[in-house]
Amino acid sequence: MRGKNKQKGFLKMSKRPPKQSRDAEEMESMSLFDNSIPSGSRSSKVARVFDKEDPVVQSDDESEEDSFDNQPDGKEQLLAALGVKAARDTSDDESSSDSEVQESVTSLEDVTDSEASAVEEEDSEENVNGDEDDLSTEEVLNSESKPDPSRKRVLSDGEEVEELSLAESSSAEDSSEDVPQSKKLKPLDLAVDPDDVLPVEPVKTKVVVKETIKPDDSFSTHFEQELDETKLLSLADKKQWTAKRVEVVGLGRGLHRYPPTCDSTELSDPTATLPSVGLRSRLFNHVGKTLKQHCGVQQTGDAEPALSRAQRSMFDIINQYKDLYNPAVTNEHLEQFRMVYCLHSLNHILKTRLTVTNNSEEKRANELKKKAMDKEYRDQGLTRPKVLVLTPFKECARRIVNMFESLLMSKKKSFISNQKRFLSEFSPEEDSGIDPKKPDDYVKLFDGNTDDCFRLGVQLSKSGMKLYVDFYKADILLCSPLGLRLILGADGDLKRDYDFMSSIEVLILDQADVFLMQNWEHLLHTMRLLHVQPKESRGTDYSRVRMWTLDGHAKHYRQTIVQSCVHCPEVAAIFTKHCANKSGEVKLEPATSTGSICHIVSQMPLLFQRFPSSSPGTLPDDRFSYFIKEVLPRYTGKEKAGTLIYVPAYYDYVRLRNYFHKEKLETSLVCEYSSEKAVKRAKKKFFTKETHFMLYTERIHFFRRMHLKKIRQLVFYSLPTYPQFFSEICNMYKTSQLTDASCLVLFSNSEAHKLSMCIGHERTKHILTSTKKNLFMFVTGEE
Repeated sequence: MRGKNKQKGFLKMSKRPPKQSRDAEEMESMSLFDNSIPSGSRSSKVARVFDKEDPVVQSDDESEEDSFDNQPDGKEQLLAALGVKAARDTSDDESSSDSEVQESVTSLEDVTDSEASAVEEEDSEENVNGDEDDLSTEEVLNSESKPDPSRKRVLSDGEEVEELSLAESSSAEDSSEDVPQSKKLKPLDLAVDPDDVLPVEPVKTKVVVKETIKPDDSFSTHFEQELDETKLLSLADKKQWTAKRVEVVGLGRGLHRYPPTCDSTELSDPTATLPSVGLRSRLFNHVGKTLKQHCGVQQTGDAEPALSRAQRSMFDIINQYKDLYNPAVTNEHLEQFRMVYCLHSLNHILKTRLTVTNNSEEKRANELKKKAMDKEYRDQGLTRPKVLVLTPFKECARRIVNMFESLLMSKKKSFISNQKRFLSEFSPEEDSGIDPKKPDDYVKLFDGNTDDCFRLGVQLSKSGMKLYVDFYKADILLCSPLGLRLILGADGDLKRDYDFMSSIEVLILDQADVFLMQNWEHLLHTMRLLHVQPKESRGTDYSRVRMWTLDGHAKHYRQTIVQSCVHCPEVAAIFTKHCANKSGEVKLEPATSTGSICHIVSQMPLLFQRFPSSSPGTLPDDRFSYFIKEVLPRYTGKEKAGTLIYVPAYYDYVRLRNYFHKEKLETSLVCEYSSEKAVKRAKKKFFTKETHFMLYTERIHFFRRMHLKKIRQLVFYSLPTYPQFFSEICNMYKTSQLTDASCLVLFSNSEAHKLSMCIGHERTKHILTSTKKNLFMFVTGEE
């Protein structure tokens, strides 16, 4: 009986069965499948052992190596692959009776066919999934020598028996006596049905292509070209530049000026695609989405994003790193043009980073190979910031950051650091409601957060961007003139810093006309501190710094982009004094119009008085002298009480205020620095004729758009900066029932651009060509 128990599968770990030949093993395995054998025989008993209930799954301690060691044949292979376990007696007592074994076998026979099929399905799923942890042969041997309490089964007489599969038991017995023999793995000889083999999908290998910038790319041709002494002299003297009139598609007429150092004289190529002109694919894939979300432009489904003609012309110009001055940016097209320079700024940063990365990898590879480097890798500046964007309000900065996010990142892989802080500081205020009665341009300009003191460092990353980064770690600086001035300081300040502006390569002035209404001196101070040599090194690798930066020629490589709603001589002067780009400049001209005089509904005579002026430099003094001698005496009589004097420049306002105070003229003073109580008091005195004059500045009208009543006489000390202000002030006569109301406007020949915006191009041409008289009258309003 003891020998029969060994053949039935109740094997002891301490003894090893005698080795059998290959034929004997096959005969033994075939007997397990022979149904003709009587149930009382030993083979029948062995077969019933495997049909036990609740089979034990092979533990995790078994490795895949053991599955190939001493594999049984026939049915034993099938049962071992399915993970079915055979019970064996763990006790070392060899005097176990045959009756005890027979009772254990009988207790394991009660298994239904459905349970057996369920067991096979579970085991097949485990075999498909596979074990995650693979152990070595030594670890398997050590783990098998320790009995697992969870794998014991209680027989009918209360004796515990540990259950093992045939494959497990045979492996354990072989390894107990001859460990080196167990390490010799035998191949698994199983016949596989071709219909049961699942198709294996080929492994897709991702080929990484190194991105490079073409040598003829505008980025390479602009920043990698050195300037000799002859070219530097031609850049300093703009009289040597070539100037020609151009017609830019979608943008109107303009003046294209370029020095002899300019590589490209053609402004645009409408047939070229955006990727072919150097736009990075990371940005190109999101252009259509950004146009739809932020510009309200619906795409037609074409591969090429549907940029408008004006947008494409603008991108072609600034993509060649030419300076651009656009004084005709209306509120309707402001977001579209803003999207274009955001696209160009991000494209410039990505190209800069790609150039530095490729050069660093090439330099590192040469160092590892100990190869002599005959090339200088100069691709950096003295500091990291490369783009400086100046905007007037926080609302403008918020929209720019949103465009950066839309152009850079997808919905799945995107992150913005410090986004909650940004939204809390730059989002519109809850109680920032605007009176709907205000003009449309006022509502659109002051919609949102109008805080004008902010500064923000933006750093780009592979999958997002970081906000509120230190300026020396940022790629893009997004500031207001006032916020930046607080860091730059002034001469004599103990704490000031401007080294981060030493390597600015792209300067963008968005809505530059608003800077005139804030503080123009802040902008001029910023322009003077651009490209000043840093006081501290800050870890700069001078072997990678471009030579033209070290030589102090960075201003000739800087690109300046200026956007304005109106043409201003102060803004245009920036190109003359502070810009000398080696790639040239393009100055667009505002479209001709009939002038804002056509929008005046009050019927009144308009007198335009020309005063003599020797030069634009003496214009303020000539105007003041003519006003106090020729104009002011006409309005000092009692019948002229209620005269409003509109003063555009604050310095002229201070000069007139001091003169009126000196002459003891009763005057109400209303300026942008006046408090709310002071404004109400001044308006009340003017309405009740307690004061004879009211000095009213252009800046308070820009920020408040007040409607003044009971104006009897109107004097424009100078033409307004915004042409719509001229019609708005004149239309204040509409509620008055005065027959002697009149309006006097002072102008000079050097103010032709402002005069053209107010009365139209044709009328301006007629006035300026007339030399016989200096007084011109126009009658407006309904008949």
